[in-house]
Amino acid sequence: MVQRVQTIFLLLTSVFYFSYWLFGLEWYERGYPVIIDIFNESEYINTVLITISFIPLIITGISFVSIFVFKNRKLQMKLTQLGFRLSLVMSLFTIFYFYNCLSYLKELMPSKFLELLMYAAIVNPFLCCYLLFLALKYIKRDNELINSLDRIR
Repeated sequence: MVQRVQTIFLLLTSVFYFSYWLFGLEWYERGYPVIIDIFNESEYINTVLITISFIPLIITGISFVSIFVFKNRKLQMKLTQLGFRLSLVMSLFTIFYFYNCLSYLKELMPSKFLELLMYAAIVNPFLCCYLLFLALKYIKRDNELINSLDRIR
């Protein structure tokens, strides 16, 4: 389990998304007024924003669970693919969110260090997408190796 490289990729994804959710939730909520103004205070936008705020936590759980189902490679691949797709959604939302809220959030930042962390939060979903892609690639490689060994017997 631990000696496989995809375990490291999945663990890093879990840690990155959990920290993204834990430390960024307060700043994410501070950008709500800007997004709500864009949609002319639609009644459903608040529900959508709250739902999207929990996607990093869901990806964290999926990545962490897929570490421990290493004996069932098909399930591990499906979970990793689901995490990858959710991470793509999160990446697209990050582009939309920070495109509209970046200048507003920069004004609220009390220090340059927090501003640097905000820029790291912009890169985080893209980095996690890449890590999940690599994990999926290595899981598939392991699956092909095991299947080729089964054919020889």
